[in-house]
Amino acid sequence: MKYKLLIGDNIDKLGKKLANTFKLFGFDTVCCSNYLNVLEENLEKEHFDGCVFFAISVRETVFDFIRKCREKFSHLRIYPIITTDSTEVISKLMNCGATYCIIMPYLCYSVCIDIAWDFNPDKYSIMPEIADFLHQRKFPYTMLGFYFLCCGIDTALENPDFLLYSSTEIYNTIARKMNSTYENVEHALRVMLSNAFRKGVVINGQLETRRIRNKELITILTEEFIKSSENNL
Repeated sequence: MKYKLLIGDNIDKLGKKLANTFKLFGFDTVCCSNYLNVLEENLEKEHFDGCVFFAISVRETVFDFIRKCREKFSHLRIYPIITTDSTEVISKLMNCGATYCIIMPYLCYSVCIDIAWDFNPDKYSIMPEIADFLHQRKFPYTMLGFYFLCCGIDTALENPDFLLYSSTEIYNTIARKMNSTYENVEHALRVMLSNAFRKGVVINGQLETRRIRNKELITILTEEFIKSSENNL
């Protein structure tokens, strides 16, 4: 099933960036102005499964908007993006009907993976941990290839034989899972990893600047992720 998200876009165009990233996780997205009345108009025009919007200033109008959405669209998952970690504010938003609150500043990949997991926990159960694992090792999370690398490791964990595939088969498998194409996966991984190794990434505790082939890298990182997970038990 393909879920559809309505995303409010703020003055910094962060909504558009989120919308493009959500597409990698199989979502249909519609981006519109972040004004609450515009969001409500769009929600009334067509069916959406979730709404992500910026509530930089959490006023009574935001609480009213969430209450109204909860009354009109009982199925809708509501994700306000806020700038405060106030327990009082978050509790009030949740009591009004928010599914959960995203606190700025945030990592784009983290928001998208968390919401993807909320909709499909079986499919994305391990992805947040893989993303954190790669981020800690200095892989650039702002680049498209980061998400494809996450998917490669996730697939290898599900099916160890995946690492025996040819590079072409690996790229095609990632492309199918991430609603992309072989060409996009190959290019995005190449660009992201070239950037990562030029600056240096941490592999098995060592700073590495020597470029490692993609297939070999996925194998090494999968093995390190397994060891890291076992050590945290």
